[in-house]
Amino acid sequence: MPIRRDKLKTLYFGSMAAIVICVYLRFWFISALRDGKEVAKDANQTHSTILFSSLEQTFNIVRYSDIVNVEGHNQSSSLNSISLLSDDKRIYFHETTGRDHLNLRQLCAVESTAKENSNRSVQVFFQSDHVNLTVGPLAHILENYPNIFVILIDVRHYFNQTPLEDWYLGGAWRQSPYKTEHFSDYIRILSSYKGGGMYMDLDFVALKPFDDNIFWNFVPEEDDSVLTGSSFHFQKDHPIVRKMMTYLASSYHPKKWSYSGPAMFQSVLLKYCQRRAPLPTYPVFLCPDIRVLPKTYLYPYKFAEWKRMFRFSNVSGDDAIFQSYAVHTYNKLSKKEPVYVGSNQLYSKIARVHCPISYAHALSNLEVDYF
Repeated sequence: MPIRRDKLKTLYFGSMAAIVICVYLRFWFISALRDGKEVAKDANQTHSTILFSSLEQTFNIVRYSDIVNVEGHNQSSSLNSISLLSDDKRIYFHETTGRDHLNLRQLCAVESTAKENSNRSVQVFFQSDHVNLTVGPLAHILENYPNIFVILIDVRHYFNQTPLEDWYLGGAWRQSPYKTEHFSDYIRILSSYKGGGMYMDLDFVALKPFDDNIFWNFVPEEDDSVLTGSSFHFQKDHPIVRKMMTYLASSYHPKKWSYSGPAMFQSVLLKYCQRRAPLPTYPVFLCPDIRVLPKTYLYPYKFAEWKRMFRFSNVSGDDAIFQSYAVHTYNKLSKKEPVYVGSNQLYSKIARVHCPISYAHALSNLEVDYF
């Protein structure tokens, strides 16, 4: 390896051990106050409830159902939680496979976004009733970035009484060869409909703070005159989001990969703005309160150039990545391409700076030298 791991490994495990011990002692003390005469089954269930409640408070883990069902909760606490879900400045991600954890590249996306945007709420939605804090450095990341919130959703409840409920309950999407991609297409727009904010896929690495004067009511250009939904921002109740909801609810093509994703953005935006082509318009709006960001802002490398992130070479000072606010790593294509820690691989060098906790975990805790 190009650099020694010993010192980083010692520091990493020392800090993680301290966190685990403190949290464990806190949970043990609370559970010790329980009445020891309770039935063992009830005691175990109660202990689990206390344990999860304490984790929620310690690591900003929130149940969506608790936020929207304010009855029986402290009113001021509920209102503070509700503001999480209706925040035009929030940046949100969706884990859409049903897993209870994120892999290191996904954690890098979340961490880098929180690191570069410390004044904004960064939210990660899991379609699960829990999140596994023992897999990877998620607990360490949540400990160090108080602006990150984990939101646990019951998917059926999340779609309930929305224009997309029939699509979800109809179930045709479950038989699609692209069911995960299509589910992701739908739920990201649903979250925009519910609370506004900036959406990002989990295969970005944030490089700079997202300026509100730029990343506001936008759709990005991924390639020349080609729009994408892998990142976007709309304020809550923006009329174009209602148009997108109508589009998604009115027709569905389970065998067409892009129909409810890039094709939907292209179709709805051009009709809404009465334009033939989505030419980049920043700082001028394409139509009232909608702008198209040039690809250099979030996509310094084209879809066909995804391997540039995995090359072992120094990057020249005029490379497009230095003008970009983030870089998209195209996980669909690159997920099997290793990122070698401690190397001069571009992805590795970027991760070292912009998601240091995720990178330190990879450097110190993996049996192999890549992630």
